Amino acid sequence: MSSLLRVDFRRPGSPRAAGADSPTRRTLSRGWLFALFAVVCVVISVAYVAWSIVRPGSVERLAVSGPVVTGADEPGVALVAGGPGTVLFQNTIAGEFAGRVAMVPLGGREWPRNMAPLGCMRVHFAADRGLCLAEDGGTFSLDGGIFSTHAAYVFGPDFQVLHALPLNGVPSRARVSPDGRYGATTSFVSGHSYADGSFSTETMLIDLTSGAKLGNLEEFAVLRDGQRIEAEDFNFWGVTFASDSNRFYATLATGGQTYLIEGDVGARQLRVLRENVECPSLSPDGTRLAFKKRVGGDFGVAVWRFHVLDLTTMKETPLTETRSIDDQIEWLDDGRVLYGDGWHLWSMPADGSGTPHRFMSDANSPAVVRTASLRASEPEQAPVKNLTLPSIDLAVAVSTGPEDIAVGEDITYTVTVTNEGAVDATGLLVEQILPEGLNFGEVRTVSLTNGSSYGCSSQYPEETRVTCDTPVLPSGASWTIALTVKPGAAGTIKHQATVYATEPDANPENDSVKTKIVATAVE
Repeated sequence: MSSLLRVDFRRPGSPRAAGADSPTRRTLSRGWLFALFAVVCVVISVAYVAWSIVRPGSVERLAVSGPVVTGADEPGVALVAGGPGTVLFQNTIAGEFAGRVAMVPLGGREWPRNMAPLGCMRVHFAADRGLCLAEDGGTFSLDGGIFSTHAAYVFGPDFQVLHALPLNGVPSRARVSPDGRYGATTSFVSGHSYADGSFSTETMLIDLTSGAKLGNLEEFAVLRDGQRIEAEDFNFWGVTFASDSNRFYATLATGGQTYLIEGDVGARQLRVLRENVECPSLSPDGTRLAFKKRVGGDFGVAVWRFHVLDLTTMKETPLTETRSIDDQIEWLDDGRVLYGDGWHLWSMPADGSGTPHRFMSDANSPAVVRTASLRASEPEQAPVKNLTLPSIDLAVAVSTGPEDIAVGEDITYTVTVTNEGAVDATGLLVEQILPEGLNFGEVRTVSLTNGSSYGCSSQYPEETRVTCDTPVLPSGASWTIALTVKPGAAGTIKHQATVYATEPDANPENDSVKTKIVATAVE
């Protein structure tokens, strides 16, 4: 019996040709895929740029030319040292420092943000090496169009670039092993979303010391139940390394299903462990994996929830974030996780208790550096560059009408946000959370002094969460929103309204309000 088990998991309409077994044919197929993707990128780029102009904070996937930022502050960079460590991230506040790598002390306030002379779309760091994924300044032409190319830059603790490696496609994920020895990059070769079944990815392992490529995961042997499997639609993404660097975990997608795989760098081998695990992230103590799990929809309309997997018992624990978020979780410590929603960073307990809270505004791609190894230029050699914002003071109030209603009656929540501070607040977002079992009616902006709102939305029908946003709320102005719901069953209806903004709030205690209404059955 052959030791090679061939499994054809191709989907109907798979972009990879059936029977394309040779490396030459497979490479050619990827080349045509990338060419097609480049054409599609023109339309996507135009739409995205327009969207990013009208919606502050939406620069999460903004292409960043990099990695070295030229200007008056080169090569100056602020030092973040001492305490429990540092949070390294991409600053997404529009302006001079948009897309720049920033640092704040772990456990401290997010302001000021100390700026590094790097511009990155994705960034990660551990021990004494980092990975910065960005545009490389190069272009290629196709049918008269000009398209940017991307690269992975390896940098040291002083933020000086050590190696540069070209990337195929648009950067999506970056990870560095805990000892800084290896790195992993994932790029979209075609498509641009993990919720879309038509995407194709390339995941590369890199020796960060030498800058050498260790191989594409598609070149590794994949074993399932001890037998080798192969399929033309294999896709890999979301690598996370164990403490020894040689062992890692990642996601394999094939046949419309995702799998958790365990990899061995030295053996160039991957082993399938279980289904429905995407973007795993190993805890600092090496005992658990945080990941996103598909709980609804299909490849066209994915709905994810964050879970934690105990690697000893293989028990899954759902976390308390109820939104469907596409991100690879980072661990703040052994008890808390950190993740981005596309605009801001959030944290929550890793044991399924508690509730998420905003960790940092207008930030993306966090990396928790657990040792104070980031050493910057000496102050006498270059000035410290940082980003600070003035404090604001927002207050939110909610009125509901009667505290007791009958099932089927409308409940109108009137949420009023007032800027009680001396400066304008920007990038405002009001989030309303309600229990399940409600029928949503009208959501409208009643009034906004001296401005206009972007409106309100609920990202997924199954989520009882409504968000409303506006670009600016002037000092002394108010913003009022009305939300109407209808209870379908008797019980206590809990409602929470919270306001967020780009600037730090000097009085965060009045930024959130909770209310309760009792719905009774009609006799």
